[in-house]
Amino acid sequence: MKNSSKKTNIRSLIFLHVILLIYAGVSVLSKLASGQELLSMNFILMYGGVVLLLMVYAVLWQQVLKKLPLTTAFANKSAVMIWGMIIGAVMWHEKITWIMIAGTLVIIAGVCLVVMED
Repeated sequence: MKNSSKKTNIRSLIFLHVILLIYAGVSVLSKLASGQELLSMNFILMYGGVVLLLMVYAVLWQQVLKKLPLTTAFANKSAVMIWGMIIGAVMWHEKITWIMIAGTLVIIAGVCLVVMED
């Protein structure tokens, strides 16, 4: 029975991180919109995408909370900073510094402590 519970928990955590990637997409679209002329069609489409992603994220976040405790889900939400750093490096060739890596390791350590509590 415990093995089945662990599989469900791992699936729920993977689902959570997919949702967090969707949430990180909000930052991507916001950054893309910032380079557009105010109220141009591209600007409106980008921010329309932001609203759409936030709606999808909100619905899926509620589904995650059915499977995971709020403390676990909320602790993992900090991983959005990690995903944002990776997306920034891939899409905009932003430099990843040692300080950013150290901060990421602190975040990962905190998430691991909360998730492994059980």
